[in-house]
Amino acid sequence: MTTPERLARNNIILLICLLALILGYPLFEKDNSVFRDLLLTGIFFSGLYSVEFSIFSRRVLLPLVILTAVTTWTHHFIQSNWMSLIDLSTSSITLTVYVVLMIRDIAHSRVVSRTTILSSVNGYILLGVLGATLFGIANDIQMFYYGTENAGILLPDRGLPVFSDYLYLSFITLTTVGYGDVLLLSHLTRSVAILVGLAGQLYMTILIAMLVGKFLASNERH
Repeated sequence: MTTPERLARNNIILLICLLALILGYPLFEKDNSVFRDLLLTGIFFSGLYSVEFSIFSRRVLLPLVILTAVTTWTHHFIQSNWMSLIDLSTSSITLTVYVVLMIRDIAHSRVVSRTTILSSVNGYILLGVLGATLFGIANDIQMFYYGTENAGILLPDRGLPVFSDYLYLSFITLTTVGYGDVLLLSHLTRSVAILVGLAGQLYMTILIAMLVGKFLASNERH
């Protein structure tokens, strides 16, 4: 299998994991942490092989991915505010690295290939998952300092938010839909909402401009 074919296959695997997380996981009536953690682990490891890293870069990233997977499953068995904060923090770092490296890889590509399109889609969805972890971190910090009765995110008649709620909030903010059915009560969660909204708009405008430019340039060469 050639390198482009391998990268395309790995990006498809990553896309399947991402779609299962954002579309399948929220269908559970209760917060099914086993399904969520399995999918997150799949995302962390498939992302490691979805971009053409150098051997040195992959060796540097592998310990971070393993650490992220370990904290994810440790939080599964040890339910505490501190463990939740550590889990979300390591996940957000790994997801940030993936989004940045995918954007860099797209920017350096010379033609618009199937892998480039898949990386662009995966990068956007990863940005939404990253936003969910940031909302989780902001809400955990708010509750840590002011108690659970003063959470930074309010779901009317739903109680405290779970990860599927963070995903929902992140994607409706990322896409600037903003239904208004989730209330952000703290300055920190509102700052995250501004960051996610800006990131979504910048990603779409910059990536589309790059892809269109590369597509037109490749047509001119032919």
